[in-house]
Amino acid sequence: MQAIVDYWLRFGINLIVITLLIAALYWKRKPNRNYALAMIVGGSLVYVVIRLLVQSEIGLGVGFGIFAVFSLLRFRTVAISLRDMTYLFATITLSLVNAMLMTFGTWEEVAAVNLAILATLSLLEYSPVMRNRVSFRLSYDNIELLHPSRRADLFADIFERTGIRPVRVSISRMNIKSQNARLRVWHIEEEE
Repeated sequence: MQAIVDYWLRFGINLIVITLLIAALYWKRKPNRNYALAMIVGGSLVYVVIRLLVQSEIGLGVGFGIFAVFSLLRFRTVAISLRDMTYLFATITLSLVNAMLMTFGTWEEVAAVNLAILATLSLLEYSPVMRNRVSFRLSYDNIELLHPSRRADLFADIFERTGIRPVRVSISRMNIKSQNARLRVWHIEEEE
């Protein structure tokens, strides 16, 4: 009975850590329920399988090979963003490390590794330097503001018209006769 309680305690700790990773970091910027569910379930399954492999005669190399094959089969057919893939990889890595350290390591090592990974992802996710820049096209009718010396006025006008604060603007096409220009406007993606 103590072994079952111990197993569920360790499984629960891993589940809490990967759920915290997904809920506190991944979900804040891009709430995709399907990917979040896949990451949490995938991480939990990795934990279960690695724990079983650690306790059985089968080597961990065989287990890593099995996971490589399964991950290639599913995720090669889906167009998954780099950010989604990073979080998927982080949940799998956390679960793998937790399964290994909860078997062979100390609780201090488990806490240190989990905190290090969560802190690193938190710093990168919320760093102003790492914010995502996105762009959109804009049909613009005030070509007098397109002169390089009027850049601040152009940015202010775009912000006034769209409510989006530009960080960069490039001219795709300009028609002086019709007093119209096609712009590409870059801005920092806002928090949802």
